[in-house]
Amino acid sequence: MPFQFRFKSLVKHRDFLLREARGALGAAQSAKMKVESEIEQLRQALHRESTQFEDQQREGISSGRYGYFKEHLALLELELRQLLVKLEKASAEVDTRKLAVVECDKSVKTLESIETRDRELYKLTLLREEQKKLDYAAVLIAHRKTVDKGGNP
Repeated sequence: MPFQFRFKSLVKHRDFLLREARGALGAAQSAKMKVESEIEQLRQALHRESTQFEDQQREGISSGRYGYFKEHLALLELELRQLLVKLEKASAEVDTRKLAVVECDKSVKTLESIETRDRELYKLTLLREEQKKLDYAAVLIAHRKTVDKGGNP
Protein backbone atom coordinates (compact mmCIF):
# COMPACT_ATOMS: atom_id res chain seq x y z
CA MET A 1 0.00 0.00 0.00
CA PRO A 2 2.79 2.55 0.63
CA PHE A 3 3.82 2.09 -3.00
CA GLN A 4 0.32 2.98 -4.19
CA PHE A 5 0.26 6.09 -2.02
CA ARG A 6 3.69 7.24 -3.25
CA PHE A 7 2.77 6.46 -6.84
CA LYS A 8 -0.44 8.47 -6.63
CA SER A 9 1.46 11.33 -5.03
CA LEU A 10 4.04 11.18 -7.79
CA VAL A 11 1.32 11.21 -10.46
CA LYS A 12 -0.35 14.21 -8.83
CA HIS A 13 2.98 16.01 -8.57
CA ARG A 14 3.82 15.35 -12.23
CA ASP A 15 0.35 16.54 -13.26
CA PHE A 16 0.90 19.69 -11.23
CA LEU A 17 4.29 20.25 -12.90
CA LEU A 18 2.67 19.76 -16.30
CA ARG A 19 -0.05 22.33 -15.55
CA GLU A 20 2.60 24.71 -14.22
CA ALA A 21 4.74 24.25 -17.35
CA ARG A 22 1.72 24.90 -19.57
CA GLY A 23 0.98 28.07 -17.61
CA ALA A 24 4.58 29.23 -18.00
CA LEU A 25 4.39 28.49 -21.72
CA GLY A 26 1.21 30.56 -21.98
CA ALA A 27 2.88 33.44 -20.15
CA ALA A 28 5.93 33.25 -22.43
CA GLN A 29 3.73 33.19 -25.53
CA SER A 30 1.80 36.17 -24.20
CA ALA A 31 5.03 38.10 -23.60
CA LYS A 32 6.20 37.26 -27.12
CA MET A 33 2.90 38.43 -28.60
CA LYS A 34 3.18 41.67 -26.63
CA VAL A 35 6.66 42.31 -28.01
CA GLU A 36 5.43 41.52 -31.54
CA SER A 37 2.61 44.02 -31.05
CA GLU A 38 5.05 46.67 -29.81
CA ILE A 39 7.26 46.05 -32.84
CA GLU A 40 4.31 46.43 -35.19
CA GLN A 41 3.24 49.68 -33.52
CA LEU A 42 6.80 51.00 -33.65
CA ARG A 43 7.11 50.11 -37.34
CA GLN A 44 3.88 51.97 -38.05
CA ALA A 45 5.12 54.98 -36.08
CA LEU A 46 8.44 54.87 -37.91
CA HIS A 47 6.62 54.75 -41.26
CA ARG A 48 4.40 57.69 -40.28
CA GLU A 49 7.34 59.76 -39.08
CA SER A 50 9.36 58.95 -42.21
CA THR A 51 6.44 59.95 -44.43
CA GLN A 52 5.96 63.17 -42.48
CA PHE A 53 9.69 63.92 -42.72
CA GLU A 54 9.70 63.37 -46.48
CA ASP A 55 6.63 65.58 -46.91
CA GLN A 56 8.24 68.39 -44.92
CA GLN A 57 11.49 68.00 -46.85
CA ARG A 58 9.64 68.54 -50.13
CA GLU A 59 8.08 71.75 -48.83
CA GLY A 60 11.35 72.97 -47.37
CA ILE A 61 12.47 72.45 -43.80
CA SER A 62 14.65 74.37 -41.38
CA SER A 63 17.95 72.86 -40.31
CA GLY A 64 16.77 72.60 -36.69
CA ARG A 65 13.66 70.70 -37.71
CA TYR A 66 15.75 68.53 -40.04
CA GLY A 67 18.12 67.64 -37.19
CA TYR A 68 15.17 66.89 -34.91
CA PHE A 69 13.60 64.52 -37.46
CA LYS A 70 16.89 62.75 -38.16
CA GLU A 71 17.56 62.24 -34.44
CA HIS A 72 13.98 61.17 -33.80
CA LEU A 73 14.07 58.61 -36.63
CA ALA A 74 17.43 57.29 -35.41
CA LEU A 75 15.98 56.81 -31.91
CA LEU A 76 12.96 54.99 -33.33
CA GLU A 77 15.24 52.68 -35.31
CA LEU A 78 17.36 52.03 -32.21
CA GLU A 79 14.22 51.21 -30.24
CA LEU A 80 13.13 48.89 -33.05
CA ARG A 81 16.48 47.04 -32.95
CA GLN A 82 16.15 46.67 -29.16
CA LEU A 83 12.65 45.29 -29.54
CA LEU A 84 13.86 42.82 -32.17
CA VAL A 85 16.50 41.58 -29.71
CA LYS A 86 13.79 41.33 -27.06
CA LEU A 87 11.66 39.35 -29.52
CA GLU A 88 14.51 36.90 -30.11
CA LYS A 89 14.84 36.38 -26.36
CA ALA A 90 11.07 35.92 -26.03
CA SER A 91 11.09 33.39 -28.88
CA ALA A 92 13.92 31.49 -27.20
CA GLU A 93 11.95 31.52 -23.94
CA VAL A 94 8.88 30.15 -25.73
CA ASP A 95 10.98 27.38 -27.25
CA THR A 96 12.44 26.54 -23.83
CA ARG A 97 8.97 26.45 -22.29
CA LYS A 98 7.69 24.23 -25.10
CA LEU A 99 10.50 21.77 -24.41
CA ALA A 100 9.65 21.84 -20.70
CA VAL A 101 6.00 21.09 -21.47
CA VAL A 102 7.01 18.20 -23.74
CA GLU A 103 9.27 16.76 -21.01
CA CYS A 104 6.56 17.08 -18.35
CA ASP A 105 3.99 15.55 -20.68
CA LYS A 106 6.37 12.70 -21.41
CA SER A 107 6.88 11.99 -17.70
CA VAL A 108 3.12 12.04 -17.05
CA LYS A 109 2.49 9.67 -19.96
CA THR A 110 5.25 7.37 -18.70
CA LEU A 111 3.58 7.16 -15.31
CA GLU A 112 0.21 6.58 -16.95
CA SER A 113 1.64 3.72 -19.01
CA ILE A 114 3.22 2.24 -15.86
CA GLU A 115 -0.11 2.47 -14.11
CA THR A 116 -1.94 0.91 -17.06
CA ARG A 117 0.59 -1.90 -17.31
CA ASP A 118 0.37 -2.48 -13.55
CA ARG A 119 -3.43 -2.67 -13.70
CA GLU A 120 -3.30 -5.12 -16.59
CA LEU A 121 -0.75 -7.26 -14.74
CA TYR A 122 -2.94 -7.19 -11.64
CA LYS A 123 -6.00 -8.26 -13.65
CA LEU A 124 -4.00 -11.03 -15.31
CA THR A 125 -2.79 -12.23 -11.90
CA LEU A 126 -6.35 -12.26 -10.58
CA LEU A 127 -7.54 -14.19 -13.63
CA ARG A 128 -4.77 -16.75 -13.18
CA GLU A 129 -5.61 -17.18 -9.50
CA GLU A 130 -9.29 -17.57 -10.39
CA GLN A 131 -8.39 -20.13 -13.05
CA LYS A 132 -6.28 -22.07 -10.52
CA LYS A 133 -9.21 -22.13 -8.09
CA LEU A 134 -11.56 -23.31 -10.83
CA ASP A 135 -9.10 -26.00 -11.94
CA TYR A 136 -8.65 -27.15 -8.34
CA ALA A 137 -12.44 -27.25 -7.86
CA ALA A 138 -12.83 -29.25 -11.08
CA VAL A 139 -10.17 -31.73 -9.94
CA LEU A 140 -11.91 -32.12 -6.57
CA ILE A 141 -15.28 -32.67 -8.20
CA ALA A 142 -13.83 -35.25 -10.58
CA HIS A 143 -12.07 -36.98 -7.68
CA ARG A 144 -15.26 -37.10 -5.61
CA LYS A 145 -17.19 -38.55 -8.54
CA THR A 146 -14.66 -41.32 -8.97
CA VAL A 147 -14.56 -42.00 -5.21
CA ASP A 148 -18.36 -42.00 -4.98
CA LYS A 149 -18.63 -44.54 -7.84
CA GLY A 150 -16.31 -46.81 -6.01
CA GLY A 151 -13.39 -46.38 -8.28
CA ASN A 152 -9.81 -46.24 -7.19
CA PRO A 153 -8.42 -42.78 -6.71
